[in-house]
Amino acid sequence: MQGPLSGKSALITGAVGGIGLMATRALAQTGCDVHLVGQNFSKLYEATTSIRNTYAVEANQHSGNPANPVDAEAIGMACADAEIFISCTGNLPHGNLEDIEDERWRKSWEAAVFAPLNMVREMIGHMNDEERGLIVLLIDTPTEPQADDICASASGAVLKTLVSALSQELVKGVRIVGLLTERNVDANALSEAITRLAIEPEQVATGSLITAADVLKSDDEETENKTS
Repeated sequence: MQGPLSGKSALITGAVGGIGLMATRALAQTGCDVHLVGQNFSKLYEATTSIRNTYAVEANQHSGNPANPVDAEAIGMACADAEIFISCTGNLPHGNLEDIEDERWRKSWEAAVFAPLNMVREMIGHMNDEERGLIVLLIDTPTEPQADDICASASGAVLKTLVSALSQELVKGVRIVGLLTERNVDANALSEAITRLAIEPEQVATGSLITAADVLKSDDEETENKTS
C-alpha cells in the first residue's frame, strides 16, 4: 500500500490489542511497514496476519516481554531498521498507596516503565547511528500528581523525566516525545495523534510532553492556515 509513510518501518510494543493495535493498523494504512510486539502468541499472529493481508505492507511479529532485558535486546536487534518506535505498554491501577499491593504495583510498572525504558535503550543506539528516528512514549498519567492515583502519577513522572532528559543527548534528526493520556484514554484520538506525529515529526520539538488534543489541534490549525 502506498501512502505518506511508504518505505518506512515502525516498531510498536503492546500491539496485540487496544491503542497499540489501533495505532499499528493506522500506521499500516499509511503504507508503513510494521513490527508488532506482544506476549500473547495467538493474538500476535492473528493481528500480524490481518494487517499484512489488509494493508499489503510488511508486517513482522515479535513475541516477548520488553520488560525483560534479554527480550528487549532481541527485539531491538530484530527491529534495527525501524525509524519509528511507539511504546503502548502499561495498564496502571487506580488507587492510593494503601489500595495497591506490592505485586500489582510491580507488575504494572514492568509494563508501563521498564518495558519502554528497555526498548528506548535499545532503539536509541540504532537511531543515533542513522541520525534519524522518532520515539513516542504513551504515558498514562493524570495531569497533576494525585494521591488517589499514585501508581500512574509516579510512573508518569519517571517517563516524563526520561523523555526530557534523553532529548538533551539525542543526535540531530532523532526525536523523543511523550504522549500524555491524562488518564482519559481515547483510543481513536491517541491513534490518530500517533499517526500524525509519525508523518510529520517536525511539528513537535524533541522532549515535548503533549496530549493527543495538542497534536490534533496544531495539525488542524496548520491546515486551516493553509486554506485561509
